[in-house]
Amino acid sequence: MCTMESEDRENKAAWHLLFIVNPISGVGAGKKLPDKIKELPEYRDVAYDIRFTEYAGHARTIVQEALQKGTYTHIVAVGGDGTVNEVGTALMGTSVAFAIVSLGSGNGFARHLGYSVHMKKALRQVLSHAYARIDVLEINGIPSLNVSGVGYDAEVAHEFNRFRVRGIISYIWAGLKLWFNYTSKNYRITCDREVHEEKCFILSLANSSQFGNNACIAPHASLRDGLMDVCLLRRPNLFKVFYFLCCFMNGKIDRLSYYKNIQCREVIIEGDISHVHIDGEATVMSSPVCAKIQPGVLKVVVPKFSR
Repeated sequence: MCTMESEDRENKAAWHLLFIVNPISGVGAGKKLPDKIKELPEYRDVAYDIRFTEYAGHARTIVQEALQKGTYTHIVAVGGDGTVNEVGTALMGTSVAFAIVSLGSGNGFARHLGYSVHMKKALRQVLSHAYARIDVLEINGIPSLNVSGVGYDAEVAHEFNRFRVRGIISYIWAGLKLWFNYTSKNYRITCDREVHEEKCFILSLANSSQFGNNACIAPHASLRDGLMDVCLLRRPNLFKVFYFLCCFMNGKIDRLSYYKNIQCREVIIEGDISHVHIDGEATVMSSPVCAKIQPGVLKVVVPKFSR
């Protein structure tokens, strides 16, 4: 079980923050970060540095260099889900606090924690004195902070990855394109040694509650309970699609009779698997896919006491 900490007496003058910025996230919004920080009086007595990433995977390298230096108290990911995953997972098992300024198209993990999608407000939230030790999901050895999957959502991630123009419109287009073409698959799912035979349209492994943009696949997921949520959804009939979307976007998907949620510490998924996504990033894996929860391995700054 993970714990929540409050350190209201901590002196901000002793803090040293490192902002790791993806300059192309948010249609280049990351480039404006230095000016936005200078506009905030809350940062006048706070030491900070800013590093811009130059290629995929660079954020993780910057974190590793920062940890070797040993002077930073906080490291802040400024970008989309990919940047958040790189920075956050590189901080697993350390005492450095992780925070987020979201610039992506989904921002599911940051939204779950309560971070604003507006840069100035998120920058103020970074200076919160509340911390939590949270869980991280590990899938075939690859860490996942948010939601990963092997079904329809994985195919959407791979289709989205082919687009030259990123953003929510491209993601919606990829989803619509595959909605009528993707075929549900049969899986053998072993959750903490309990076997389930299921035919699924969506099969997601959730550490937190949503993909992003409040599209909630695991309404009761907690980052601090030592459990993952295995989310199974059969394909909704065409005349039920509107109701499905309403439930999906309002945190009520568990009301649907064709939705099933299993909480567990470890899961083995066997079946027709090739395309997978880890926190929205497309990757390739083959059956079996094995996932387990790593409890309390990441210290995060939380703008409010969240689940």
